[in-house]
Amino acid sequence: MLSPYAMRQSLPQRRLSAKLVSLDLGATARMTIALFAVTALQTILVRLPRVGFLFEYVDFVLILTVFVGVQPRALRAALVGMAGGLLQDLILGILYGANGFVKMLIGYTLAAASVKFSLDSKVTRLLVLPLASVTNTGLFAFFLYFFLMLPPGATFRDVVRIGMVSLLGNGVAGLLLFPVADRWLGKWVAVRSNDDPIAPRAF
Repeated sequence: MLSPYAMRQSLPQRRLSAKLVSLDLGATARMTIALFAVTALQTILVRLPRVGFLFEYVDFVLILTVFVGVQPRALRAALVGMAGGLLQDLILGILYGANGFVKMLIGYTLAAASVKFSLDSKVTRLLVLPLASVTNTGLFAFFLYFFLMLPPGATFRDVVRIGMVSLLGNGVAGLLLFPVADRWLGKWVAVRSNDDPIAPRAF
């Protein structure tokens, strides 16, 4: 005679399933998580003893902005850049809104250029990142200068030096982070994908 337990297990509607529940996140949720993740990661890394100063010249939010910006979706790129920049301003507490505006401008400009030129290949986005890095440093330094918030004794040569070091740091970090972003965000944000260098689009 079957026990009550065996009878319960034999019923299909009561049978336990070992299937895993997959969490299907959309593009907005994934980008929001990515923004908070890269901001938190950089905040942690810059506080590491002995090596933390190296990450002061790497801008993870800028890298994410470039990754999204090379797709021809101007509003999305501008919002990602603005939100990430404002998070950085909130953490740094220096001239609130400057990072948000600069990264919004970079994201929007890249997306607008991507309408006419294909910038979303693995090669071209690595070429675009140094340009975006220099632009980010230069515009942020300009805002600090305009609002009289540059450190005392800072010169144009200091800004150029920081820009060059940031260019190198962001370039190396981009080589590591772009493949991760491809896996996490790639098929959710991509409008098109190719590996050709800057290919002209319809004018």
